[in-house]
Amino acid sequence: MKKIKNLIRKISPAIIACFTLALSINANSSTCFFMYQPKVPAKLDKFKKIK
Repeated sequence: MKKIKNLIRKISPAIIACFTLALSINANSSTCFFMYQPKVPAKLDKFKKIK
């Protein structure tokens, strides 16, 4: 059990960095789909380059 917790503690910063990178890429891109899209959450604005 201790090994799993230590592994999670070591890997979690890398996972958070990957998710933050994915959020910032998606926040600064547009979509080409012509389907229904819900409104963008306001918290996503902090990841945008252009405000």
